[in-house]
Amino acid sequence: MRKRPLLWSLSVAVALTAQAAGAQQPATAAAAGETDALTDKARQLYEEGRQAAAAGKWADAHASFLAAWAIKPHYQIASNLGVACLKLGKHRDAAEYLTRYLREAPATKVNERQNAEASLKEALAKVASVTVQVTPAGAEVTVDGAVVGKAPLVDRVFLAPGEHEIGAKLEGYAPATRPFAAVAGRAETVVVQLERAPAAQIGGSVHAPILPRLEMPRGKVRTAVLVGGGIAAGVGVATGVVLTVLANGRAGDAEQMRQELVTEGDGFALCPDINRSKCADLKDTVLAKVDLTNAAFWSFVTGGAIGAGTLVYGLVTLKPAESRPTVQVVPLLGTGASGLLISGTF
Repeated sequence: MRKRPLLWSLSVAVALTAQAAGAQQPATAAAAGETDALTDKARQLYEEGRQAAAAGKWADAHASFLAAWAIKPHYQIASNLGVACLKLGKHRDAAEYLTRYLREAPATKVNERQNAEASLKEALAKVASVTVQVTPAGAEVTVDGAVVGKAPLVDRVFLAPGEHEIGAKLEGYAPATRPFAAVAGRAETVVVQLERAPAAQIGGSVHAPILPRLEMPRGKVRTAVLVGGGIAAGVGVATGVVLTVLANGRAGDAEQMRQELVTEGDGFALCPDINRSKCADLKDTVLAKVDLTNAAFWSFVTGGAIGAGTLVYGLVTLKPAESRPTVQVVPLLGTGASGLLISGTF
């Protein structure tokens, strides 16, 4: 038997369309306050979604509610978006939006909250509800490689049935992951404890062994420094060129991904709701491009600094031109003696 559409959002729509409904009935102070919280465009999209839901066109309703949510993530939109996701079989998304509605909606909305709880219960029967506990606080929490927030997470994580991987990472700590088998309708807790990285365990400093001092002739030291400095400077510049090429490639990939998301979102790249996987890939690609660009910049700087330092060292340690050998021959003539006097510098 076909269920009747869950249009409990009608009471919310009064607040969103207060200006249009003003000619039919007076708006309450609470409804007027909620109307002011949304932009005109969000109200328009919300009303379009409400009308599509009333007609049973849940795909259209979902698209309108999602566009309104991208403009203004208000709890009123979250409730209707959650119901639309539920109607379309998007149980994980439905659980996320309905949970946010129940977290943010005022307690005075008794009927609306009861309807949201009933819809959430229906969605939770199809997904796993996971409470992720990560220490220390501030660690970045990931699910199947995609970042979902920082510890402690505000809400539970909802997962489709199947195998997943929950992880966390934080600077100064060794990253950790936990495999998780999600079962529909089950609520579980996953604990991830990060351990300090080896370098951080000794106060953040690494003690290098003391090596014996090698004595080399001064001339050989100067030659080694000049040759080594020149090679290092060249490697730094070459590395910067390679990294720049790679960064440009990642930038092109990111732009292509963004265009695909814009196409899928009918002109808007609505991340992460329109395509969570592609949005995660786009984020990773942009971050990789930024990292490569920074690495290229510092490679150029390092190479230039080494080259300049090597040049200065070569000039400072340059020996003055040595005098060329000179020879002076003077004949000696005297009583009872004769010969040659040879003198000069060698």
